[in-house]
Amino acid sequence: MDRVYFISDAHLGAHSGEIETLKISRLHSFLEAIRQNADVLYIVGDLYDFWFEYRSAIPKVNLKILSMLSRLMEEGTEVRYFTGNHDLWQGEFLAQEIGIKFYDHPSIVQHNALKLFVAHGDGLTPGQWQMRLLKRVLRNGSNIFLYRLLHPDLGIPIARFFSLRSKEKPGNKYLAEYREFAMHKLDDGVDAVILGHTHDPLFENVGSKYYINLGDWVTNFTYLHLVDKKLELKTWHG
Repeated sequence: MDRVYFISDAHLGAHSGEIETLKISRLHSFLEAIRQNADVLYIVGDLYDFWFEYRSAIPKVNLKILSMLSRLMEEGTEVRYFTGNHDLWQGEFLAQEIGIKFYDHPSIVQHNALKLFVAHGDGLTPGQWQMRLLKRVLRNGSNIFLYRLLHPDLGIPIARFFSLRSKEKPGNKYLAEYREFAMHKLDDGVDAVILGHTHDPLFENVGSKYYINLGDWVTNFTYLHLVDKKLELKTWHG
């Protein structure tokens, strides 16, 4: 049986002072704690508040966490990453140098005979057509090529500025649509729908199935744990 953990929305680099220090400290202690007993770790989007890889440079933000992820993988934990709306531009560095497996789209994964629908959540609902359009523009290969022409000392601060302005507020108007989407997926045969993005932790039993939002690592520090066939949404206080 797999021992599986899920986290999302740490937005590393988005804050300063005590908030950022607390995020890094708790995430570091969490990764250290699961090092000996995690078969798979899912990062369900927005680990960083901004990530863009140049061909010979990456953002200098909390590289300690990348080192921890690398150590996890060296000791046998598989790390899988679903891209979110703040980290659309994952390139080859994290995949080739660290070995992280990336998912660019929502996917169904299976563990312990459970079918789990996993997605960051941005752009899933009918009302989020503008976000879906924006993602297509931002993921366009030509646009990425043109942006790389900017020097990193200019391109990264510009992108970080707009990233800080693009957050959806907790309790956003799409929460009802997310739940409706999840109910349809559960009706289609998955055992659980696991999302992030809203920063609002949620664990809802739907008969023998589950609709789960992972919350965040900014104020809630919540994570999902799967052991055998039991799913638990917990808070990390370490």
